[in-house]
Amino acid sequence: MKYFLIFHTIVILAAGVGMWIVVKLFFPEMMVNGYFVIPLFFYLMGVIFILRFRRTPLENSVHLVNLYMIMRVIKIFTSFGVILLYWFIHQPGIRNFAALFVIFYLISLIWETYIYLRMEKYLKNMKEQNKLPSDHERIDL
Repeated sequence: MKYFLIFHTIVILAAGVGMWIVVKLFFPEMMVNGYFVIPLFFYLMGVIFILRFRRTPLENSVHLVNLYMIMRVIKIFTSFGVILLYWFIHQPGIRNFAALFVIFYLISLIWETYIYLRMEKYLKNMKEQNKLPSDHERIDL
């Protein structure tokens, strides 16, 4: 979990600073007030995502898939809420804000999928290491 938290921080920080530099240099007309809210939102959502999986019993893979899907739905609705809130606060800049938000959403989607796949691989390895041989697999010496 420490690995995921550290790597998540690095990914979001790099994406946030990198996107800010690209927008500032190449698309200055797209710069929005409150840009920092976008990477901060995705950072917090990622931390919640990672910590929630930490508290989940890992034996039941169906439960993990359901949790992953529920987290996706929550993220979609909270994302919509953030965009709607920005629209109420600063209506003229909503188009640029939404475009930057969608780009971050896609980066976040890729990153969280990577985390989920790594967790699945880890669980599979743990199950294989802890698996006791069945009766027909036992070798009597």
